[in-house]
Amino acid sequence: MTKFEKTPLGEVPAADKNRWDLVIHYMEPILPFYKDPTIDEIMVNRYDSIFVEGRQGMQKTNATFPSEKHLQRFISQMSIVLNQDAEKADVIDARFPDQSRACYTLPSVTPSGATATIRCAPKETLTFNDLVSFGSLTQEMCDYLQERVGSNDNVIVSGSTGSGKTTLLRALAEFIPDNERVLICEDTQELFLDVPNCIPMEAPKRAGSSIDLSFLIKTTLRQRPDRVFVGEIRDAFACDAFLQVINTGHGGCCTSIHANNPESAVKRIQYLLTKEGLISYELAGREVMNSVNLLIQADKTRNGKRITNISRVSNDKGRVECVFRYNESSDTHIKEL
Repeated sequence: MTKFEKTPLGEVPAADKNRWDLVIHYMEPILPFYKDPTIDEIMVNRYDSIFVEGRQGMQKTNATFPSEKHLQRFISQMSIVLNQDAEKADVIDARFPDQSRACYTLPSVTPSGATATIRCAPKETLTFNDLVSFGSLTQEMCDYLQERVGSNDNVIVSGSTGSGKTTLLRALAEFIPDNERVLICEDTQELFLDVPNCIPMEAPKRAGSSIDLSFLIKTTLRQRPDRVFVGEIRDAFACDAFLQVINTGHGGCCTSIHANNPESAVKRIQYLLTKEGLISYELAGREVMNSVNLLIQADKTRNGKRITNISRVSNDKGRVECVFRYNESSDTHIKEL
């Protein structure tokens, strides 16, 4: 049986602890941010230019690595622990023991120096009570979402990078009955849903592997799901697979996509499907409108992260109708329907 030991980066196999200790040593300048539960992202633009983003927004820090060489040693040691070849790679994707993920670039692609962008795994799962207290949405909106999840609405959460899409998907899982089975599909594992009967699946990034996100989504149909959660849709094939799932009688499914508003989310799905020639633009629009019930927009505003729009799909009218919208100037949410 493999023995594990605790480190500031999470539990690691005892046999690898010395190598992870070196990672911890080289990342000392950013370790306090990594351990801070309020920090979501650490951005090392250069060894002497480090930003963080969290509940207080994006901020420049006074932290620095001692030198460019020291930063590259940190990246190199991460590669050694993960059995990746840093000398042959210009861009390195990595994952920490606690499931935080990182993207590193070397001077061959970032001439000003090596960089590191770390998406910190949540130290705590934010609930809707937390989101209401932060002002992300109102209790009335929360109650509405609980009703819609309970009614097995298929949901698409849209927004920009770091707008809170993943946090919202996790929170929506609060409302799933304990007797339901949830299948989770992701390119990179991030959701970690707190539901008793679930299978998290991740598309492996190995040379020669034929398993991608669309394959995982199709696989869920053979695993007796009540609901399917897809971390984020980025390509046409994953998009098509998700639509096939929700068109085969599986309600209560959720995913996220990059878009500026609910209407743009629908159009982006249409574009992705049309771009690969899988379906016509008009037919793609009808497929989305007939399959998706709820569209939720998350945004980074000057007042913090907010749910800026909740819209329902009116199948009989063939359009998206706004139920709640956010007014940034007054930092308030307004009920439209």
